[in-house]
Amino acid sequence: MLPHALSSWRRKQRRRYQRRLVEGDDLARTWPKKSAEFDPLARLRFIGDTETINGLSRAYRYEVRRQILKQGTAHADGNQVLILGQPWDYPRLLAEAPDWFHDAYRIGLWVWELDQFPGDWKFALDIVHEIWTPSSFSANALRRGTELPIRVVPHAVDRPEVSPLSRAEFGVRGDQFLGLAIMDLAACPDRKNPLAHVRAWSLAFGNDMSCHLLMKVRFKKNTTFARRELLREIGKARNITLVEQVFSDRDMAAFQRMADVYLSLHRAEGYGLNIHEMLELGVPTLATAWSGNMDYMGRYPHSVPVPYELVPYKDRTFAYQGADLAWAEPDIKFSARALREIRARWQEERASTTASRDPIARPRNIMPGSGTTSPNTNEALPA
Repeated sequence: MLPHALSSWRRKQRRRYQRRLVEGDDLARTWPKKSAEFDPLARLRFIGDTETINGLSRAYRYEVRRQILKQGTAHADGNQVLILGQPWDYPRLLAEAPDWFHDAYRIGLWVWELDQFPGDWKFALDIVHEIWTPSSFSANALRRGTELPIRVVPHAVDRPEVSPLSRAEFGVRGDQFLGLAIMDLAACPDRKNPLAHVRAWSLAFGNDMSCHLLMKVRFKKNTTFARRELLREIGKARNITLVEQVFSDRDMAAFQRMADVYLSLHRAEGYGLNIHEMLELGVPTLATAWSGNMDYMGRYPHSVPVPYELVPYKDRTFAYQGADLAWAEPDIKFSARALREIRARWQEERASTTASRDPIARPRNIMPGSGTTSPNTNEALPA
């Protein structure tokens, strides 16, 4: 990105930060919380964004379904509400809040990707009584900015019964080793680290057409620079394809079920919803061994935590404000070795059994063998 573009991003984010501070203070004066107590046996109401097609709203839909299932055992209607949205969305979500909101016990469902409390969320501490967040990593960051009760509530990931999408729809043959990477680059492309996925795949397989990587990516108008950069990195590689179509939750689940391996070489995650979903499906999953996803990865024998180096935060969109911020830089060479070994085990399985083309029916514990020890995890590194 050119220097003048970087300066423009920095100015824009500073203006946005200041605007959020002003809007937040106004909102805190409009909706100050009143003394109230949480009743764990009472029903929850909801205010928030459950319609948008992205990972955050999908996580909210998981939580609404979980709470609705619990409502059947609730003994009474309660005036308590779960606000489904990040604090900077509160001016929009609470613009026309119902009258009952004045006296309600308010829970904010928040998630944060770095290890410091975001300064432009402080206003919301005067609005909510309690915070729920899906990972201990996010909880520790939020505790640095408040003494409000914080409860770790992992996302209620499930496995919808759907058939995989047709590989042919994406130009992939049934006999190819298929990798998936899913990322939203609408806000902070550098956090998701898309170029690392291309580099790891290319280092592992070069132009081997028996392997194919589908990168499901979402951009916005102001992050088209990341799209151009990603296409340049892919270059003439015929075994890496960009997928930009919008999926419903059901289509996303069907897309995920095509995979033989999943990659998330992120620099930071508040939770890592796609990572958890893929692990639940039994898909061998490589993911950076840092931030929110480390709460659950150790429970899955088919997870591959990728070692990393903690580096100073550097983001061309200046999405995060704070001093001495840091995030992870995953090990590309390790990832390439792990991909090759997972593919080798996959080939052995294909040769030894007549498996269904449904990826859920195929054996999934196709993991790297023992080797030297990673400095960031107790998992074994591939030789």
